[in-house]
Amino acid sequence: MEQIPVLAQDQHNLNEFSVLHSRRAVQELELKDIRTQIEDVVDAKNECELLDEDDVDQIPLIKIGDAFFQVSLDTLNEELEQSESKLEKQTEELESHMELDHSRIQELKSVLYAKFHDQINLD
Repeated sequence: MEQIPVLAQDQHNLNEFSVLHSRRAVQELELKDIRTQIEDVVDAKNECELLDEDDVDQIPLIKIGDAFFQVSLDTLNEELEQSESKLEKQTEELESHMELDHSRIQELKSVLYAKFHDQINLD
C-alpha cells in the first residue's frame, strides 16, 4: 500500500480533530454532572412541596458559600427555581457547543478519510 504524505494542513486537521474529540469527552462528563444536579434540585423542590410553612424545624437549610442558613420555605423554593433555571441554561449552552464541535468533527473526518482512506482510524 502506498504511503500518503502528511502535509502541514493535514497535521493541523489531525490536531484539531484530537482537541475536539478530547473536549467532547470532557463535555459529556460535564453534561452528565449538570443533569444529575438538575435531578437533585427537582427532587429537593418536590420535597419542599410536601412541607408546610408551619414545619419550620423540617425546612432544609440552604447552603451559601461554605455556610448553611435557615430561610423561609418561599425563599428556599425561589432559590431552587433559580438553581434549576441556571442549570437548564448551562445545559443548553453546553449542548449547543457540543453540537458545533460535533459538526466540525464530522467535517474533519470527511476531509481526513478522503485523503487517507483506510490508513487512518478516527473512531
